Amino acid sequence: MRKKFVILTAVSVVAVLLISSIALGATGAKDIKAYYRNIKIKVNGKIIDAGQMEPFIYNNSTYVPIRLISEALDKVVEWDNNQSIVIINDKSTSQTSQELAAKNVEIQNLIYQNSLLQNKILELNKTIDELKTAKEDKKENPDDYLEDYLYDEYSKWNGIKFKYKVKESKGDLTLTIEFDRSDYKSEWNKLTERKIENWLNDIFDYVTDEFPKADFEGTIKDTDKKETLVAFEKSGSKLKVKFYDDKNSYSDLEEDLNYLYGSGLTTYHKNFGNLKATIEVEDYDDDELYITVIVNTSRYADEWDDVKDTTAADDWLYDIMKYAHSEYKNYVITGHVENSSGKTQATFECSSSGRMKINWK
Repeated sequence: MRKKFVILTAVSVVAVLLISSIALGATGAKDIKAYYRNIKIKVNGKIIDAGQMEPFIYNNSTYVPIRLISEALDKVVEWDNNQSIVIINDKSTSQTSQELAAKNVEIQNLIYQNSLLQNKILELNKTIDELKTAKEDKKENPDDYLEDYLYDEYSKWNGIKFKYKVKESKGDLTLTIEFDRSDYKSEWNKLTERKIENWLNDIFDYVTDEFPKADFEGTIKDTDKKETLVAFEKSGSKLKVKFYDDKNSYSDLEEDLNYLYGSGLTTYHKNFGNLKATIEVEDYDDDELYITVIVNTSRYADEWDDVKDTTAADDWLYDIMKYAHSEYKNYVITGHVENSSGKTQATFECSSSGRMKINWK
């Protein structure tokens, strides 16, 4: 046991041990011998930290910090300097109520924090269960697992609504991507081969990560004409992509325009008679089409003379532009009308926003 002897002045004793001075009824200063023995203070079973105010023994009495002890016993301590009196009282009802209210607020806050943590635990457990289920699904039903992913990520890609069919056989995967190109002609034609290839490689990267041992192949098909537009397959660590669709060809648009506006034009005016025209479409620039309307004046010169530069002819050319713009939204469409000799009869233009104008020669 540690034992320490210290000489203190009476002034320090008065500062810490006021009871001694009051009991003696004296003032002044004197030297005393105090002993320190690493004395601990226990109040209601709890050790109190005295800090630098360590208790000591003097004249066979143990002296402790009166404020520390009083407050540990839930008392209020005051010092009356004029009368040199230490005043110890019970706490008032208001003080007790305030402390109780503060403790209640603290308890409510802890209850709230606990509820948040409980909810977080429930969410984490739910996530764990979902991951376990997904892992089991991936192992037992890889085709369904991959289909769910594709519909979640690419149900509508670049404005085109696709259908995905995955077939699993002996651990290998075959993907069929289908859409009706007649419904999404403009959107499909605007896609470059590079963009489609990058998209398929993103899918391939996912398949490789989730099913590293699986071979992978597939196609993109047009359900309208039942044609294969793109085929792809795993080749080593890369995806090999082959395009069957000539994306720079506007043959479908040409076919539609000639069918709708190349003959049977009396709906615009009876003077069109049997007049026929050939309509050609070519790629003029990025996002720009050029349309050439060739009027068969070698056989229908009189009919053409009757209708050219008329409201009926304007309506005919407007309809040609409207149809092309509906198929290639956001494209600029320009063109001209010429006779059988190649002489320009009119020029026309449709902006990307759909504003049209015609200039007759």
